[in-house]
Amino acid sequence: MSTKKQESDFPKIGSPATRALEHEGYTQLKQLTKLSEAELSQMHGVGPKAVRILKEAMKAKGLSFKESKAGEKLKKKGSPVSRTDAVDKFMLELSHPLTAEVETVRSIIKGVDKNINEEIKWKAPSFNYKGEYLVTFNLRDTKRIHLVFHNPMIAKVKSDLLEGDYKDRRMTYFADMKDIKTKQKELIKVLKDLIKLQK
Repeated sequence: MSTKKQESDFPKIGSPATRALEHEGYTQLKQLTKLSEAELSQMHGVGPKAVRILKEAMKAKGLSFKESKAGEKLKKKGSPVSRTDAVDKFMLELSHPLTAEVETVRSIIKGVDKNINEEIKWKAPSFNYKGEYLVTFNLRDTKRIHLVFHNPMIAKVKSDLLEGDYKDRRMTYFADMKDIKTKQKELIKVLKDLIKLQK
């Protein structure tokens, strides 16, 4: 007799939130009693609306989230699985004068480490290492390639490629394909140094 997978009893919270929960092994409302609201909100794809809908559905069944610790606020993590399919689709539909350059830089970043995942964040390709955000394209800039390194450890990485003196982020720019080739080795070094600081 084959065992059928138990169907989810989640209300309509949207595909990204449902996928995120299923990826973590949650398919039933009663399982969510093991999580606090802060822990649930930390999952990539689970936004405030999904949390509110789940909370109301749980309340209707006499269930509730685990009590949060005083002052508990967890930072949002990157997608635990690479969403290359979503990024590929995004790139096919991208209308940007430097699309080929974006694709080249994307390939360089992905090639640095097998544990780098990609997804779409801020309406642009974004990359994380085991859930820790590393860098995201800023595609509002159409005259050059603009990368935003938004990881708290980036301030410890020393490179002429990194611009800005922000607390937890740095910027990198490429003018064209030739500039990318010139700076490729340094970009790889910056990413490798940043990844080392995550371990």
